[in-house]
Amino acid sequence: MLAYQGSQEGHLPGLRIFPDAAARRRAGLLLALGFFCLIALQSPEASSSIPSCGYQDLTKPFRHEVSVVLKLIHVYVTDKKGRPVEDLNLEDFTVTDNGRPVVLTDFEKHLLRASPETAEKEVASAPLSVALKTTRKFFLFFDFAYNNGRGLVKAKTAALHFLDSKVGPDDEVGILTYSMFKGVRVHEYLTRDHAKIREVVDSIGSKDIAGRASELELQYWLMAQEPLAGLGGEGSAEANAGRPVSDPNKNTREEGKRIAQAFILRLTALAKALRYIPGQKHFIFFSTGVPSSLIYGAQSGNPSSGPGGRAAFDPGDRVLRSQNEDMYKEFGASNCTFYAFDTRESAKETNLFAYDSMTFETGARGLAGTQGVFQDSTNIFRDDRTTGLNSLKRLSDITGGKYYSNINMYAKNLEQVKTLTGTYYVLGYSAGEREDGSFHEVKVAVKRAGCEIRTQSGYFNPKPFTELTKLEKELHLYDLALNERSLSRLPVMSFPLTALAFGTGDAAGLEILAAIPGEITARFSGEKVEYIALVFGAENDIRDIRRLETGPRPRRGQAVIFTSGASLAPGDYTCRLVIRDMDTGLSAVRSTRATVRAAPEKGLRIGTPLLLKEETGGAYLDAGEPKARAAIPWGEVYAFDRTVLAPAVGPISKLVSRLVAVIPYSVAGTDKPDIVLSGRLIDAASGQAVPAAMTLVGRTWHSAVETVLLEFPLGGLVPGKYLFYITAEDRSSKTLASAQTSLVISGE
Repeated sequence: MLAYQGSQEGHLPGLRIFPDAAARRRAGLLLALGFFCLIALQSPEASSSIPSCGYQDLTKPFRHEVSVVLKLIHVYVTDKKGRPVEDLNLEDFTVTDNGRPVVLTDFEKHLLRASPETAEKEVASAPLSVALKTTRKFFLFFDFAYNNGRGLVKAKTAALHFLDSKVGPDDEVGILTYSMFKGVRVHEYLTRDHAKIREVVDSIGSKDIAGRASELELQYWLMAQEPLAGLGGEGSAEANAGRPVSDPNKNTREEGKRIAQAFILRLTALAKALRYIPGQKHFIFFSTGVPSSLIYGAQSGNPSSGPGGRAAFDPGDRVLRSQNEDMYKEFGASNCTFYAFDTRESAKETNLFAYDSMTFETGARGLAGTQGVFQDSTNIFRDDRTTGLNSLKRLSDITGGKYYSNINMYAKNLEQVKTLTGTYYVLGYSAGEREDGSFHEVKVAVKRAGCEIRTQSGYFNPKPFTELTKLEKELHLYDLALNERSLSRLPVMSFPLTALAFGTGDAAGLEILAAIPGEITARFSGEKVEYIALVFGAENDIRDIRRLETGPRPRRGQAVIFTSGASLAPGDYTCRLVIRDMDTGLSAVRSTRATVRAAPEKGLRIGTPLLLKEETGGAYLDAGEPKARAAIPWGEVYAFDRTVLAPAVGPISKLVSRLVAVIPYSVAGTDKPDIVLSGRLIDAASGQAVPAAMTLVGRTWHSAVETVLLEFPLGGLVPGKYLFYITAEDRSSKTLASAQTSLVISGE
């Protein structure tokens, strides 16, 4: 039984119930990690085949639009003893962009203080035209490919010490790992939940360590002077006659190069992805590093040892060298600073018996000759060229970070990282920017003597969307989906969006509903348009994601209503819809907030009212939910006649004379509910109730859910924002429930 106070039941012509078109899909992983999955899956062969620039149609004139943008450069300044310099001003700095001096227009100083009372940030007299947050972003990065079990234990100890004593409450921390087989993995994205980060660090084990990558290189150079099979030493010519000459280390060396190339290319893809995370990113990198001899070459052996011995000279690998330098450049241009902690315990690694164990059986030794000492077996230190020392130092230097040679001194070194990352300057200048993807080298100098500078090496200009690689287009999508204010330089439009909350029985969730005007759909000129609906939890973790790909041609220039359902636990949520032309990159994004209430054990539950207006000619797209997991049939719960009505999402013209509200409800614990409904309009500005005669015009049943339709006039409402309240009472269970939505009357 249902009663409505102060009205008579009427009839809404054409009211009908639609079959269940809702389906559901909850994402079991964070979209924030999605683009890193692309990195992990990217093979060296696939990566190296991507051209550095897109195809240019030579029949058309070459042209890039130039726009003026504000470039912001983070600069870290220390004295000769490594202490931060805190008293510099704008006049103390000079900057060149591709060798040309620039005029600094913006300046900000950030000083990390011991307590909030002393203020973490001090702003100099020249104001910054872009507001910046002082929150630091740290990634704890564990390298499993170039590491060992003891080094990992030390790295975990250092990471936990960093979390416990060096990280501020507002600092964001993430966890990355790299392994030969799994590539780059994100175990936790940037978050202020440091307890969660600590749990992740504790859970990291040694099962993925493959330190053999660096040992292969050491073995190659130690054995480089040994006799080849088939040559032997003195007096062995007859014994070795007819035996083929073979180098058993050649294949292992090539394997080492393949491992290094995979490492370099996957980290390059990571660097490109990090362009879309705003601000400076600080990496605490635990690794032994890629052996520099693999990339830049080395020399070993005694060239005067005769036919029984062997000397080796390697000029380096040209391809690896180029790819490695590109990786450094990408990290430097992505505002990433590396603080590399060498997990070998000491940069000068003792290696007393490695040479003996590898050469004892042959009896050959490197000796001191007239041309110098070659592969001296009495040297207790491992050759730096066969270690990752130089690779780690260069990565740190180019990105403006610092290299720490002894992991055992982590407490002292992490204290320096805390100080260095907390004290810095931001310099801003205007620059002409072309969409040509070119790299700009930036150099910063300080006029004061005795100062040392660490800063990014430069930046990349953007490229037109049509020239982006597949990976870069995916990163553009993640930028739109994950950032409240997208960093994309491509046009981003907006549209009205709302979320309807409802529950019945054990099921509850939200239906995302958007009204995309024809002015937006007319601009989608490509062959495919994608709709991606996301639901974020209170911690900005993704609770649900749905994607729909469609051809825009039949709906081009036409208003489109998009819906997507999600089953969710009680809580507060942010819903976001991203619409993107997959050919041009033109995008539209909108977010809204909603709350799913906890279900009562028994009694009445009521859903968010859906407002409808008289309108025809619209198109509908439903991302739905997978039927196997569908809990709420949203299409039936919020059923209405689409031939004469359309959702009133966004501003409503003052010329609209009436609205219809769709209100679903359910009652747990009783088969015979006795419902009384009442509704009212409230002027949001004054808080005063606005008279509105509401009439019950229709109702439908679906399982345990009843949906009613109330009509109310808008005549006489002045432009402004109003709240529509619905209160319901079930007299059989003696329970109450209420819901509300807002509407805006425009002056047009």
